[in-house]
Amino acid sequence: MTDCARYLNGRGIGARYDGSFSGSRHIGSCEGLTGSGASFSKSYKMFLRQSWEAQVITYEKASGWIMWTWKAENADEWSYQAGLKYGWIPSDPTSHKYPNICN
Repeated sequence: MTDCARYLNGRGIGARYDGSFSGSRHIGSCEGLTGSGASFSKSYKMFLRQSWEAQVITYEKASGWIMWTWKAENADEWSYQAGLKYGWIPSDPTSHKYPNICN
């Protein structure tokens, strides 16, 4: 996941991912990595699914289930609701496409 979502780091502060956060270095463009899940590429949705599964597997072993938010304003990559809608979070949260993602 990135910190590309608007105001994630604070109002007008920028993102570490694209280097607009003071003192950070550019990793890549935030284009297509935040906003509406409808605009996310197939490969980014696969990455989000893999991230979801890695978190579920890790949290189950360490502390139990956790998800940061049900709905995020204009940052679908952080939204459980959008993840369900656009398919990177399964309707059955115990369903895994990548069961060995943490190996």
